[in-house]
Amino acid sequence: MRFWGLTEKEVINCKDGKRLGYVADVEIELPTGRVCKLFVPAQGKFCGCFGKGVEYEICWNQIVRIGEEIILVEIDQTKAEKHKIG
Repeated sequence: MRFWGLTEKEVINCKDGKRLGYVADVEIELPTGRVCKLFVPAQGKFCGCFGKGVEYEICWNQIVRIGEEIILVEIDQTKAEKHKIG
């Protein structure tokens, strides 16, 4: 799978069924090339724009399954790592 294929997939939390958004970036371990984390910007209030300015940091071990259209993750949103962006 290519990076662009990941960005077209919606990320959904299995714990509560909430949509987190779409993959915006990945962290890759060098030199192995192993994907370590996915970064998903928190959904905006209006058409995905004018958002909250934070993103979810999802570790590879929190990914349950990658399907054709969605990525299922298992995170506790109240404790999920959020980082300010921008």
